Amino acid sequence: MPELKSHHHTAALGPLSHWMAYYSRRQQFRRIAKTLLAERDEILKDLGYERREILSAMNLPLRNDALKYLELHRSK
Repeated sequence: MPELKSHHHTAALGPLSHWMAYYSRRQQFRRIAKTLLAERDEILKDLGYERREILSAMNLPLRNDALKYLELHRSK
């Protein structure tokens, strides 16, 4: 029986480690986004960003890569 319990415990670490990776990446993005959102709209425009796109990226589900989303919506 201990093997079954051990296997169950290891299987649970997979989704948890994925969640932790998603969470960590989102926290990094939030730090970047907060810095961008502190800028004036004119500065954001010069950088190719729109405030609404940054806010949209911050509200994406955790599994979505917010930085990738923002870069895809960035005006060049």
